[in-house]
Amino acid sequence: MPDNQPLELTFLPQEGAVEAGAAAMVPCVETIEYAFDLYNHNRVAMGDAGQHMHGHVTTFPGELEGEDLGGGPDRRFSAMPAYVGGDIRKMGIKWYGSNVTNPDEYGLPRSLHTITLNDPASGRPLFLTDGQVISSMRTGAVAGIGAKQIQGDRARVATIIGPGVIGQTSALALDEALSSLEELRIVHPERSKAEAFAAEMRDDVDAEITPIDSTAEAVTGADVTVVATTASPPPKIDPSWLEEDSLVIPLGDLRMPLSAFDSDRIFCDIPQNTLEFANQVDWQIFNAIGAAVEYGVGLDIDRADLRALHELVGEDDTASTDGTSILFAPGLPMEDVAWASHVYENAREADLGQTLRLFSEPYFTKPY
Repeated sequence: MPDNQPLELTFLPQEGAVEAGAAAMVPCVETIEYAFDLYNHNRVAMGDAGQHMHGHVTTFPGELEGEDLGGGPDRRFSAMPAYVGGDIRKMGIKWYGSNVTNPDEYGLPRSLHTITLNDPASGRPLFLTDGQVISSMRTGAVAGIGAKQIQGDRARVATIIGPGVIGQTSALALDEALSSLEELRIVHPERSKAEAFAAEMRDDVDAEITPIDSTAEAVTGADVTVVATTASPPPKIDPSWLEEDSLVIPLGDLRMPLSAFDSDRIFCDIPQNTLEFANQVDWQIFNAIGAAVEYGVGLDIDRADLRALHELVGEDDTASTDGTSILFAPGLPMEDVAWASHVYENAREADLGQTLRLFSEPYFTKPY
């Protein structure tokens, strides 16, 4: 029996994560696409026997009595565990709390994340880091991968609704993933905010950035539209604005009928994840897909008709993607673990971070 060993892990603050490449979109897109391919080959584990792929979600205020927790709508906490195999071979979990009033009320981002990685063999914790940049990057990366797989070289104009953090990472990902992209429209009802986005992102995006203050104008003629805002009420898209061959990706909530899309062009990162998220979070567009699949409301579609992004990446789904399409991608813990693992390996190679010792020797051991 080996002697008891001290237990140490690497702690990396946000600044160190950025230095280790957390904000680099090219390898992020490659890494997240690799994770989807691994999932397609049954080399990823998420959730439990009952699935819960997005993780365990606790929403507030819920049914609690006498607890005045404050905060705005869509307030929740989520624990998102996953194992990612292949060359990554890490177990990990992202833990986050989300409150849309954080920026105004507390001077904090809407969502606050920490990510821990573990050795899958021993369970030993390896890495603890801030997850803000990692989570934002992987969210944008999925939008880019989805646009590439569904629209590909047909996409010349993309629209992003919301010039916030996810709008920024989505812009980076679309520009990286779509070699045919010529124009990137950014929309906000306050034009000055769209113009500020354009000024900030112009040096990082090859496509021409066009600030627009009208959602109708921005969506009309777009090949890809990404909803990257948590506004209340959520943005509204009229089906008449959509091109016959176009893609909508709601990374936030969205008001529009599901019947606007072709029934054989309803894509999900993983169908089970989308349907579970619909039961966990009260977002209109996700409520619509849940109601359609479970009760036949709004669109006649069965669970088996939902198409999966991982099958497009893995080339198991080779059917046409032309048409009026929507991609549901509410987020998967395998994305966080995969990208955090890339950052961790970079940090180790560059000797970044601080070593934290959890114990020198275990306080409790067997007495025999």
